[in-house]
Amino acid sequence: MHETSLTIALIDDHQLLIESLSNLLSKFEFIKEIKKFSNARSFIKEEMDPEPDIIISDILMPDMSGIDLLNHFKKLNKKPKIILLSSIKEVQTIRHAMRSGASGFLAKDTSADELADAILTVYNGNPYIGESLRSSVIRNTLTEERFVYNLSPREKEVLKLVCSGKTIKESAYDMGLSINTVQTYYKAIMKKFNVNRTADLIVFAIQNGLYNPQDDNK
Repeated sequence: MHETSLTIALIDDHQLLIESLSNLLSKFEFIKEIKKFSNARSFIKEEMDPEPDIIISDILMPDMSGIDLLNHFKKLNKKPKIILLSSIKEVQTIRHAMRSGASGFLAKDTSADELADAILTVYNGNPYIGESLRSSVIRNTLTEERFVYNLSPREKEVLKLVCSGKTIKESAYDMGLSINTVQTYYKAIMKKFNVNRTADLIVFAIQNGLYNPQDDNK
């Protein structure tokens, strides 16, 4: 029996799903109250006192997504404990969500018991990624570490500049190097990743977590 007594905020634009989640969570003794919201903006406008212990939000919602919600709190220098639910299982989405401040990420087909475990894990200050998603995230991370390890600091810098849309000439100017030197780094990267075109290089870098287009907006 849990002594914990938590208030949960549920945010999802699908009424059926939010009612189902509410019914499932209400069966757990450690949850004392569940607040339901049909969108992120209505949640933000609500003056909740005290604030919910855990926020569970869909990631894909019209007007304001789960990522937008994370960014909203980041601008306020606040970091509530937010678990994102999604039908998306793409690794870069999961990594981007966690980097943006999510405390947890679960697939929508997760079980009620796992959702409860995730809530308690996050409440106790630890991140949580759903069991069905972990292997792909770990595999991707190992791939990223392997390739990053094989790139020199200069090659990493060239890769980032090229992926952000810079030409070799522009990259050389930004780095304060000759065009020939940067061209050499560029060719070395292409050879290591076994690609022949810049477009393929960018796709490879994004797919393997070596470059995130969102970082250009920071």
